[in-house]
Amino acid sequence: MHGEMLMKWLSKFKIAIAEENPIEIGKLLKEVPIFKSSVKATEALFLIKEADKLMQRLQSENLEMKNKLKKHIDFMKSTQNNAPSNLDISQ
Repeated sequence: MHGEMLMKWLSKFKIAIAEENPIEIGKLLKEVPIFKSSVKATEALFLIKEADKLMQRLQSENLEMKNKLKKHIDFMKSTQNNAPSNLDISQ
């Protein structure tokens, strides 16, 4: 039974990494099982390292996107007229 639970956890973790799903990775990291086999423990360690690389890459991409959006917002603000908008078209 314990071996089946380990295999299920490893499979879910592999899928979460392949899908680049940080929420599922976080959930699975909160419930890492105890491995009796050094082979399975090594596999889990390798997967956790891969998940860490993925999370760092996603964090870097998010920061890059945030900076681009900030630049676009700043540009849009700089091109706007400071006059208050008026919906009265008869002027």
